[in-house]
Amino acid sequence: MKMKKSIAVALLISTMLFWAVNFHVVKIAMEYYSPVGVAAYRFFFGVVSLILIMYFQFGKKMLAFRFTIKELWFMFLTSFFGIFLTIYFFNLGLKSTSAVNGSLIIATSPAITAMFTYFLQKNILSAIQKLAIVISFVGVAIILSKGDLRTLVELRFSIGDIYILGMALVFSLSQVIVSKYLPHVDAIEMTTITSLIALILFGLFALPEFVSSPIPTGLAFWGSILFMGILGTGIAYSAFYYCVVRLGATTSTLYMNLIPLFTVLLAFPFGERIYGIQLVGGLLIVIGLLVFGVSKKR
Repeated sequence: MKMKKSIAVALLISTMLFWAVNFHVVKIAMEYYSPVGVAAYRFFFGVVSLILIMYFQFGKKMLAFRFTIKELWFMFLTSFFGIFLTIYFFNLGLKSTSAVNGSLIIATSPAITAMFTYFLQKNILSAIQKLAIVISFVGVAIILSKGDLRTLVELRFSIGDIYILGMALVFSLSQVIVSKYLPHVDAIEMTTITSLIALILFGLFALPEFVSSPIPTGLAFWGSILFMGILGTGIAYSAFYYCVVRLGATTSTLYMNLIPLFTVLLAFPFGERIYGIQLVGGLLIVIGLLVFGVSKKR
């Protein structure tokens, strides 16, 4: 059991590292192609990886899976909000904001998800959990405003930061849809199907670009795409859901606090500057999430 737990922890840490690297390498890919085009290429390789993983797990039984119309509808909604809009806002936001800012804002997703479940599913939040959410959002406000109170009052934020905040909102909404309507569906099956739906959507929106623009040949572009598709999507999602089964959702989600840390550490090799105000805001976000996670576990 200890060996399995240590493997799960190692997989979780690796997954968070892969997701942190995504914040940096997507910027490289978008030097060659548009946000929606990059997403289409990424999910092509992501879906191929997930199908291979499903085949190794289920064999030919994977062809026998059946879903109701209602389940397919909620999978479509999960894909539209949780993958299509999420990745589109992710790519669009990182064209004009830093990877560090993006990772810190995204770190509020567990708190935003809790707010959605509070309003939509009437889940009760304790006083400590409410305080933790407030602390996290104060951290976000500091990052959005860059520490300038006038920016908050006048609502003058970076458009890239707004897109990333929008990403956190739609991703959190998708988690509520999954927890309410699809908790009985196998995680790998659902991830593969929702990723396939997202690939179709990205492909349709990127079709004019595919027709009019030549396929990039740069090694940096394809290295970024392959990393995001295979490691940052297919393997990362599969490993994460494996750990959710082994360690539980609460414990696994707490490890997402490592994403901002890894993103900050990776800023140096990727040549991105770090500012003190980002660290202050990020520290508040992480403190809020840790308080929220511990109170939820109790």
